[in-house]
Amino acid sequence: MMRELRTVDIFCQVLDNYGDAGVCWRLARILASLGQSVTLWVDDLTRLQRLRPTIDVSLAQQALDGFTLKHWSSTTTPEPVADLVICAFGCRLPESALLRMAAMTPAPVWINLEYLSAEQWVEQSHRLPSPHPRLPLVEHFFFPGFTQRTGGLLRESDLLAKRSAFDANARMKFLSQLGVNPQTGAHLVSLFCYPTAPIASLFQMMQSGPPVLCLVPEGVTPLAPASGKASTQGALTLQGIPFLDPDDYDRFLWSCDLNFVRGEDSASRAQWAAQPMLWQLYPQADRAQLTKLQAFLALYGESLDPLCANRLRHFSDWWNGEPVTPDWPGLMAVLPVLKARASIWQQQLAESGELATGLIEFAREIG
Repeated sequence: MMRELRTVDIFCQVLDNYGDAGVCWRLARILASLGQSVTLWVDDLTRLQRLRPTIDVSLAQQALDGFTLKHWSSTTTPEPVADLVICAFGCRLPESALLRMAAMTPAPVWINLEYLSAEQWVEQSHRLPSPHPRLPLVEHFFFPGFTQRTGGLLRESDLLAKRSAFDANARMKFLSQLGVNPQTGAHLVSLFCYPTAPIASLFQMMQSGPPVLCLVPEGVTPLAPASGKASTQGALTLQGIPFLDPDDYDRFLWSCDLNFVRGEDSASRAQWAAQPMLWQLYPQADRAQLTKLQAFLALYGESLDPLCANRLRHFSDWWNGEPVTPDWPGLMAVLPVLKARASIWQQQLAESGELATGLIEFAREIG
């Protein structure tokens, strides 16, 4: 008999700027929409406030988007009391919280929601148990991913329908609200990246053509104009736009011909956008992000012709810090092929299942 789960605690310690908080906020919102009573504990509310400006960072507890948001501070000991406890990205609960969980009857289902990766070992590690060495608790690993043998990606139940309904008129209306007037014949490009990206070199090569209108959210790089301002040099027009909330950022990705994205949350949303994307992974000291990048590109490029796959891989390597010479005109020449692949890839991801739904089903199964 499957266990009934009604309450969920999600714990998040922010490491990757907005990505960790963004993923956890999205998971909490989706689980709440599925009828769960959700509490999200976050140690850095300022990062989440950037995404949801209505948040009051001075409050220890507040209502947000259908769930309860609590500040996990140095003076606040988290007290998990839910049927399901989710620790995002390997964050560790204090001993007092674990003791509280162990004393519950029955003990809560305990999930470690891991980082997104296409590496093959993820499929073997997905859903594996890890018994606590001292307490009567078992932690299970749950991996997001791109295949049916992983947990999939987070996706709201109506997301693909909204994406399909976002036609040319809706696109023009949305861009107009941002103060953007797409230029005839110019590719519309979005840029969201870490400061380690070779941004200056990218802008320089864009100036040589083809024509590009590159939109940069406020705060991404000082090399871009302020929000509402634009500058043109050669074939490149740079325009600053406001930092968008997550739902508007989805529409932004849908509107562009090519999306530069970073980390986990924006990369996942770019894949649901069904538009070509270039992914800058979170930089790590041991350069492990390059292994993750190659694993993703191998999977993503399976059905691409060798020329297109090579150009995408080569430019992605450069964007992630490899010492190679990028071919911007070559990449733009295969953009129509990448657009077709992005649409097929979105359909494949949808068939692989949705992360929040799969997580609840798994928790009920093992509970």
